[in-house]
Amino acid sequence: MKKKGSRKGGFFQTRILTGVIGILLLLYLVVASTVGTNLKQLRVMYWDVTLFWGILFMAALVLYLGRMEKDFFSAWRLAFSKRQGVSRMELQSAVNAVGCAERAVLLSEIAISLFGLVDCFYHMDNVITFGPALAVTCTGVLYMVLFLLILLPVKVRLERRLVTYMEEPEDGEKEREEAQGQRLYFSLRAQGLTDRETEVARLAATGMHNDEIGRELYISTATVKKHMTHILEKMQCTNREELAERVRGL
Repeated sequence: MKKKGSRKGGFFQTRILTGVIGILLLLYLVVASTVGTNLKQLRVMYWDVTLFWGILFMAALVLYLGRMEKDFFSAWRLAFSKRQGVSRMELQSAVNAVGCAERAVLLSEIAISLFGLVDCFYHMDNVITFGPALAVTCTGVLYMVLFLLILLPVKVRLERRLVTYMEEPEDGEKEREEAQGQRLYFSLRAQGLTDRETEVARLAATGMHNDEIGRELYISTATVKKHMTHILEKMQCTNREELAERVRGL
């Protein structure tokens, strides 16, 4: 059974790699058919480092300011893994992070395109300058489409997994546990805890040690200790026992 599962996981990884290579090959064939097969010419015409890193930086900045960078990286792990025991809240947070990245890429490209169009209008009387300015603007749109194409399969797989999770039959006891978990989550968030700190606090209240929490959440023990320090300060607790009592009270 283990060999079959590993073989299946390898198949999914191979399919992902094949899809990425296929997209790049298709783009190369389309571009090469219009401007020729000179790779140096393609790099000069279509590779604008400033635009590429500008869009990437703006998307990363938006994720960082929204404290969704961990959820974004977790989205890639959840989309292409078969890990069981993933909560609905974790899946929804991952979907929201990918959607936020898509909107950040779109808005950053709109801003860059507007600057490019303004430059085009200023140089409409100069045919030599107008062409490159318009080409740079179109290149930015091309980068945006590529970024969105890369994010699209991640979002689709997460949404499909979320729908499957929501359609699984649940008995009355599981529904009550789900409702209790939701109430506990919002109660802990109301105390000023972040999403990750809420997960750590919930697991710590069950009696789990730092190394056990780290294995459960796929983070290091040092990170768990740092989260526990912030949790105890925000919850105004002196030790883990008092924290467990506060959580049970919530």
